[in-house]
Amino acid sequence: MKRLISPLLFAAFVLTLPAVAQTPPTQGWPANRPPDPSASQFKPPQAAQPPQAAQPPHASAPAAPGAPQSQQATGTPAPVPLPHWFAEIDIEKKGEITRADFLKYRMKSFEDLDANKDGKLSLEEFLKIAEPPFSGDVAGGPTLEERRNRAKAEFQNLDTNRDGLIERAEAEAVVHSEFNQYDTDRDNKVTEPELRLIVQRSLAREAAERQQIEQRRRQGMLPIHEFIDMQLREADKLDKNNDGKVSQQEYLVLAGPADGEQAKNLLPYDIRRQLVLRKFQEIDTNKDGQLDRVEYTGYAVKQFIEMDTNKDRFLTEEEFKKAQEAETKKMRAIVQAMQPAQPAQPRPAPAPAPPRGTVQPQPAPAPQGLAPGLPQGTR
Repeated sequence: MKRLISPLLFAAFVLTLPAVAQTPPTQGWPANRPPDPSASQFKPPQAAQPPQAAQPPHASAPAAPGAPQSQQATGTPAPVPLPHWFAEIDIEKKGEITRADFLKYRMKSFEDLDANKDGKLSLEEFLKIAEPPFSGDVAGGPTLEERRNRAKAEFQNLDTNRDGLIERAEAEAVVHSEFNQYDTDRDNKVTEPELRLIVQRSLAREAAERQQIEQRRRQGMLPIHEFIDMQLREADKLDKNNDGKVSQQEYLVLAGPADGEQAKNLLPYDIRRQLVLRKFQEIDTNKDGQLDRVEYTGYAVKQFIEMDTNKDRFLTEEEFKKAQEAETKKMRAIVQAMQPAQPAQPRPAPAPAPPRGTVQPQPAPAPQGLAPGLPQGTR
């Protein structure tokens, strides 16, 4: 059976990133209330994470109206985007922010949450971070209850002395730690080049992580070029005279032996031969009686497209299995049509009726008494 496996499958069945960077790279203090509450989304303080930034527009994308003509003509990539909070702090457009400016900006949310202005946040005060204007419901986002549960967990992380309160010093320590992640040269300033480099590295890490995830997802999958190469290698095995083409006689090897020990338990050779010739004619599109590499490639592409049911340009083990099942069903129908129909078995003639007046013998009456095989006196 295995000898009839075709390089084109049939003979196996003949025989049996977010838009703008907002989250600092370290455990962060809650972001200040957004300018547009309707578009806000709750982001509780999180463990160390790289800043996220907008993906730069593709070089081939049309430039925005008003962009300099030289940039449009040369296709120069746009600079790495800055987080929105940098522009909000750097209102004088100096291209840098100080530690004091950053601390003042980030502590605004602390002051907004501190309802009684005692310089401390209770759990009740801190949980307001899960409500408007700090956070609101968004489609597909966490519910109010989920946001509150996250805030409770973050409260425990920020309350480092475990006194049930977040003191101003505890919040400021977190903000200073955030600033240190951006101040790479330790001059108590964060400049545009420093921040752009951090964002650029973050984007590169995210791209590498996405690539690794995609590679893991595609493990065991077969792309179209490998599928074509596999079919061409099998075709080369049939090309015994190495002329770059497979003749009909060379292709008939797939039908297996006509007789002998190896032909036992196989379909009749005539049926196997017809199946192989049928497939040969299907691949031989120019009808010259030979299969060249162009025809093999075209047929492999056609077969790949039919097998790739989810159209992701890869063949999975499940797709191979479904293709084999469909081909098996198709070949069984063809083989059944080729085989001669079995003649109907004649029904036995009914027994002749007895002559009139003949008395039919009656069956002997059943014996009375004990059941057969039981000795007398056992009741």
